[in-house]
Amino acid sequence: LANTEHNARRHINWYPIALSACLCLGVAACAPSHDAQPATSMNAGARLRVAQAAELGGDRQLALSMYVAAADSKPDDIALQIHCADALVRAGQVDLAKALLERRVKAAPNAADLRRALAMIDVVAGQPGEALPLLDAMVAANPHDLRALVAKGVALDMLQQHAQAQSVYRQALALAPGDTAITNDLGLSLMLSGQVREAEAVLSPLTHVATLPDRVRMTLGILYAMTGDEARSQEITGDKVPTQDLMQVAAAIQQGSVQTRSTQ
Repeated sequence: LANTEHNARRHINWYPIALSACLCLGVAACAPSHDAQPATSMNAGARLRVAQAAELGGDRQLALSMYVAAADSKPDDIALQIHCADALVRAGQVDLAKALLERRVKAAPNAADLRRALAMIDVVAGQPGEALPLLDAMVAANPHDLRALVAKGVALDMLQQHAQAQSVYRQALALAPGDTAITNDLGLSLMLSGQVREAEAVLSPLTHVATLPDRVRMTLGILYAMTGDEARSQEITGDKVPTQDLMQVAAAIQQGSVQTRSTQ
């Protein structure tokens, strides 16, 4: 569930996309042949290539129709279903993506990857309450499902149930000790609940990791901004984010954590 490159490719017109589609599909208009197949017979891979080309070219309607057609043409291909649902979410068609995966889950109720992807759509759509029952069921069925555990933690954090989220993250860390991403999620959850010193104790070992993902650097930058160590904050994030922005985010988190505690 990633950012697209529409802005950089907005001015690509339809002609090169159509040409690319013809080269990929070998439709009659591009390569006359007695054995040429009509476009309706294209396979899932071909539909997927057209969808990706259309998405890059800014033709949202064609991209959406081709993604759905690709998914429908191979309903048993779980990876393809998730890929197409991800593309639909990226295009803002959350309901369409959810409907697609719900159909597949009904056909394959034991497919953990499908169920997890369906739950994450609710999380991404800002509906964590809808995701929790499915994630709870997945964790109950398999307490070692690391991705379901992390998704459940994220959903709980979004619902401001930070103590429960932290318990889930710790459960995940027991399965994957030292995991950078999960450690980051736990530290962020502690920050959101106003436990800044506890967050620092959890996150500070990450400063010794040679290569950190940008999102982890951002979390550390915000953490040190919350402790008032602006120099350390800027040292970690470099020139990616102005210090003033980090301080504003830190202040907003602190204010939000105070409001959350006052309503509990």
